[in-house]
Amino acid sequence: MEHTPEEEERIKAIQRCLEGEREVEIYRSLERSKGWFSKWLGRYKTGRKGWYKDLPKRARVIPHKTSERIEQIVVNIRKALMDGTEDSTKYSCVGAEAIQFHMEELGYKPSEIPSISTIKRIIKRNKLRANKPERYKRVRSKGRYTILNPKHIDELHQLDYVGPRHIKGYGPINSIHLKDVAGRQVAGQQYNEKSMDNVMDFLMGYWKQCPIPKYLQVDNGMCFAGDYKHPKSFSRFVRLALYVGIEVVFIAPSRPWMNGTIEEFNKGFDKRFWQKELFTDLNDIRKKSVIFFEKENKFNAWKLRNEKLKVVDPKRMLPGDFTITVNRLPLVTGEIHFIRRVDSRGKISVLNEYFDVGREYTGEYVWATIETMKQTHIVYYKDENLVVREIKKFGYEIDEKVRNRKDSIFKSCS
Repeated sequence: MEHTPEEEERIKAIQRCLEGEREVEIYRSLERSKGWFSKWLGRYKTGRKGWYKDLPKRARVIPHKTSERIEQIVVNIRKALMDGTEDSTKYSCVGAEAIQFHMEELGYKPSEIPSISTIKRIIKRNKLRANKPERYKRVRSKGRYTILNPKHIDELHQLDYVGPRHIKGYGPINSIHLKDVAGRQVAGQQYNEKSMDNVMDFLMGYWKQCPIPKYLQVDNGMCFAGDYKHPKSFSRFVRLALYVGIEVVFIAPSRPWMNGTIEEFNKGFDKRFWQKELFTDLNDIRKKSVIFFEKENKFNAWKLRNEKLKVVDPKRMLPGDFTITVNRLPLVTGEIHFIRRVDSRGKISVLNEYFDVGREYTGEYVWATIETMKQTHIVYYKDENLVVREIKKFGYEIDEKVRNRKDSIFKSCS
């Protein structure tokens, strides 16, 4: 078998090494480098047949390589989104999905739009990264704090306040936000004060235009929970929610990550809206926020374009002329839920009362449910096998009459 001059040189160099000649003398006599000798000695040690041959060259033509034209389009869109000064890019997200969305909006064919991973590589190659990944916060039994697993549109909404933020020359502004966990649609409104009256004003207006959810999840702020002193005190917010058939879920105190869907939206609101705009007063921010919410909903709907999500049944909305005196709301039949962490005494606090669930659950999260008509308080626990079981049941006597809910308040929805 004939070898090329280069192959003969490699073979003889290794033969000299095997005969005991010093490596440095071999590669110097051949006017080669130490790296060259180490490379071919390493190839020889692999034991492969034909170790002395050059490896096949990489193909010069990459069949699926993104064209320079498309890469430049991705770069231009990314820069425009990061800048966010044009009407088409104002308030927009800047990630790979947002770039795909804008390329589709601009009329590019699906075959021309790069994949998520390709866009990320283009962004990295062109040094257009905008955010540092947030460090993951480890939380014990984080995936077991809730017994809900929403799969339907309008099954679970999360609600939260952002603020106060201050408009120079005007004063404080508070923004209330709502987001559908499964359907991803958002809504919001701004007010001067953070109050329960404003929460109810926003919700009644929203429920006249959009479906009422089965569950509404909130934190333990006074705007939602109300009284922090008196036991079994049902706030006007809770009464209104029960009145329209909603089961309220209070997350554990000081655990905002439990409302992760709306908290993530709040970050986007702050970064892509509040920090990017200048506002003059309440009317100005309300006018501009409508555009922000519309763009957010359009993008979220696009992301779910291939999902076949069902809407929660029955679909309920309030008629446009619905009114009620929010300061005299009756307590009606329904359920109120509380996510609570068991303290060192084996107890949880619900509506300003302590309940003993057992020291064996210390440090764990439990799910407590008050049923107003049955006047019971049941505590559930989701174990490590994700099995939900009842661990305690208490009587829960309520010192007022609990009435039946009236379905006649809803307007007919097709």
